[in-house]
Amino acid sequence: MSLLGRVRTTSVIAPRQRGPSLLARHPAALPITVSVAAWVVLLVVQPALSDDLLSGPLSSTGATGHGGLFTPAGIAHTAAMTVAMMAPLALFGVRTAVVTSLWWRAGRAAVIFLAAFLVAWTVIALCLAAVAEAWTTWLGSAMIGTAVLLGVCALAQLDPTRPEKLKRCDRGMRLRATGSDADVDCARFGALTAGRDVRFCVLPMLAMLAAAGLPGSLLVMAAVTALTLADRITAGRRRLLIAAAYAACALALLLRS
Repeated sequence: MSLLGRVRTTSVIAPRQRGPSLLARHPAALPITVSVAAWVVLLVVQPALSDDLLSGPLSSTGATGHGGLFTPAGIAHTAAMTVAMMAPLALFGVRTAVVTSLWWRAGRAAVIFLAAFLVAWTVIALCLAAVAEAWTTWLGSAMIGTAVLLGVCALAQLDPTRPEKLKRCDRGMRLRATGSDADVDCARFGALTAGRDVRFCVLPMLAMLAAAGLPGSLLVMAAVTALTLADRITAGRRRLLIAAAYAACALALLLRS
């Protein structure tokens, strides 16, 4: 919210409390904690990750590894993958929501923003999961399908205008001060931020979802998440290095197919 916006709302009486909440003082803690929790869930669901990596060549068959895409288990698994990957990318938006909100409701603003961001991305991921499943089925190999998508991710990094375009993902938004209007603004801000991220995260998300049926899929997912986050943190300034990393991941999968 602008300085003028804060001046107009000085008459609002803040609830009695000693100071800003933990989320207001450390907004990054929320998306990081949520992401870590999602990773823990995935590790519990797939406890045989290490055995899979040591058991020989990876499976090359398609299909998801969670019992069908639109079953309750499939939706829950896709949601967990989405939260684990995308929650760290909400860091900038969460901070903006906190800074532009009144101090005594900054924590609430962060929670609402992140919830809207992740719900929007879960819906997007479910649609992309259907595309990824059709893609790997058409190729007859989840391994090759994932490798091709990682190669396309590498090519996308070669766009010389990428740094400038990435800056637009983290545009702020003026939030109303109090009441349900402020909550609606926070939710709208989260959904809009998710929409802005789609064109930069759709390819990594597709690659991650295509790899869901592979033994050791969490390793692929961790690599994709790390590269996506690195791309955002560096604002595209290390795009050639990140492109090389994507290409190396694609090559590694092809060599094991």
